[in-house]
Amino acid sequence: MKAIAIVGKKKTGKTTMGLALVKCLAERGLKVGVVKHSHHGFDGAERADTEEYKKVAAAVAAYSPSQSFVSWAQERTVQDLVPLMDVDVIVMEGGNKVGWLPRVIMVREDNDDKEFYPELALKQIPACTRDNPPASEDVEALADLVMDRGFLLPGLNCGECGREFCMDFVADILAGKAGVSGCKAKSGSMTITCNGSELGFNPFVSDILSAGITAMLKQLKGFVPGDIEINIKNGS
Repeated sequence: MKAIAIVGKKKTGKTTMGLALVKCLAERGLKVGVVKHSHHGFDGAERADTEEYKKVAAAVAAYSPSQSFVSWAQERTVQDLVPLMDVDVIVMEGGNKVGWLPRVIMVREDNDDKEFYPELALKQIPACTRDNPPASEDVEALADLVMDRGFLLPGLNCGECGREFCMDFVADILAGKAGVSGCKAKSGSMTITCNGSELGFNPFVSDILSAGITAMLKQLKGFVPGDIEINIKNGS
């Protein structure tokens, strides 16, 4: 990977030069990523700079003492994004066709939910606005519901649970016909975590990886049958 930093005092044209360079490299058919640092966060001029970079770069990452973010000029999957987020709870806004987690459907009137897969809903809630926000007790109740029944499946559609799609499995979980532990992509003999988030993978792939790694480890002195734990530090 080629890389360069553009440095200098404030108002010396760093962003102007950076934008010109990124545009030039992109016009050569190269995918260019931008990493921008700020001492003050990303409001005002700094935010405007990152927005300009987003127009010409394939990806933009930014970091400061108060916040950091990554933006790609393309769609990335939920599975790509979640490992980057060191959080306890995921709240997704939108994503109607993402059927790997339960949802809340905001409705204006009866039968306003049909296109939003009501079988995946934990709850339907009357539509609200900034001028007419939800009552605090309703928000508290929803938070309790999320902590009690929220979950996220790998979304592999591997079919090992007996359903063709993960969406069908989610519906069965919410209907009380199955449990999250029934997801074969999360309950196999091999587990892998990335930055604390467990990765799901097809049980067939799990069996192949497990057998291959075990066979290699058997050649090492000190190997004995039993559970194997391998930690790989990737990056700082």
